[in-house]
Amino acid sequence: MKKITTLKEFINNISGQWFKDFFLEKVDSLRLGFLENSDQTFGDFKPDIKIMNYILNGIKESVANIDSLEELKAFIAKYSFNNNAKGNLKIIGDEIQSELIETLNKNPNNIQEKITEIIIKMQINNITRNIKYSVDTLETLLSKIGEDTLIEDVLLEDIEYIINENYKISLEKLKIWSKQNPIQSKNYEDELEILESDKSFIEKKMASEIIEHYFNTIIGADIDENEITNLNPQNLNSNSKIIIFNKGIMICDELYSKLSLINKMLESKVIFKK
Repeated sequence: MKKITTLKEFINNISGQWFKDFFLEKVDSLRLGFLENSDQTFGDFKPDIKIMNYILNGIKESVANIDSLEELKAFIAKYSFNNNAKGNLKIIGDEIQSELIETLNKNPNNIQEKITEIIIKMQINNITRNIKYSVDTLETLLSKIGEDTLIEDVLLEDIEYIINENYKISLEKLKIWSKQNPIQSKNYEDELEILESDKSFIEKKMASEIIEHYFNTIIGADIDENEITNLNPQNLNSNSKIIIFNKGIMICDELYSKLSLINKMLESKVIFKK
């Protein structure tokens, strides 16, 4: 492996290593979820498993070629919905509708493949959207320390300070959401206390993983099935239960993504100046 001499080279190396491990773990989990719930439907549509595997395999091949921060950012842009959507279901819904209409006009026989592709894209979009916040951490390091700074001149103290301040941004979002939703947040009070403490980032990652599991599995039970069945983006607002819970899920995923990256970076802390 090429010797790393500058901060930029370190960031590029970490970007590729971390993203491949983190993203592929998420994709494998996504694939497993589809296979374990092979009867799962989206509205009246049932995804085609063969098409899903084909699409996911293509995405995994693309990920295997990512070796720098710029390549990572390009991948995120490619597999994200309209950047202006910012999680707005109406904007995303309009984009999906536009893609479906275009497919129907060009080749109606491909509609099942297109819908499966969109379902996968929606899932991948949720992953990439949160990874963007982790990318912000890397870009902040490059901006504040300098991408051409020699590794032997980079202070570990500076690295730890910057990533900790960036981590606090996401933690504050979770604290605000938790305060606004006390019925749900009482279920992870101990884990939230760890996230706010001076414990190691390894322990914080473990705590965030527990909270993430809670959000992705248990909290969904609080949403009535009829609310999902009758979901209409036109009627959604900031007070809709689905919107509130989805915001919590996204914040939690954002935090877990950052902690995963931070721990990956700190595995190499011996190369920095103490």
